[in-house]
Amino acid sequence: MTVLRIIFVFSLIAIIIGAAAIAGEDQEGKKSEMTAEGMPPMGPPEEMNQIAHLAGTWDVTQDWKMDPSDQEWQTSEGVAKYEMILDGAAMRHTFDSEMMGMPFEGLGLLAFNRETEKWQQTWTDNMGAHISYYEGHYKDGKMVFTHEAVWQGQKYQDRITIHNIKDSSFDWTYELSMDGGKTWHTTGKAQYTKRN
Repeated sequence: MTVLRIIFVFSLIAIIIGAAAIAGEDQEGKKSEMTAEGMPPMGPPEEMNQIAHLAGTWDVTQDWKMDPSDQEWQTSEGVAKYEMILDGAAMRHTFDSEMMGMPFEGLGLLAFNRETEKWQQTWTDNMGAHISYYEGHYKDGKMVFTHEAVWQGQKYQDRITIHNIKDSSFDWTYELSMDGGKTWHTTGKAQYTKRN
């Protein structure tokens, strides 16, 4: 290979590498712009402000009936704590009470999903010993969450409604449906009063 050919080959390689580098820079520039423009909003959704007032400690009076056909309600007292976590991106909810003469403890997380535009809630407690996942909406002054599950081999749906929402109080209703949501039976209700 002559010296001229060697210089030509190296020059050609240099041009190709240079062009690739320039193309890469353009591509990266475009990629950066696309990434910056295409990135979803980060941090706490604005919707979390709708529940910020829940932060604090609440005294709870709750009524339960394990069987919808029961005529009498069982009443107990409890304490709920709500706390904004993860820089306000989620809210943690703990609950301590008594149920059927036994200590009852529960833990939940509440957040707003920008993609689905739905509220999401998880719940676990020392009696059910599993994690339940709820989805719902907040409109007309009510938060309504639904969930489908199996208990002792039987499918059911449950619905939680938080209503009469004020800065220092709200009501909570728990309903069950055993027929795919055609009929609902109220099996739990509670009144929350804020301490601080």
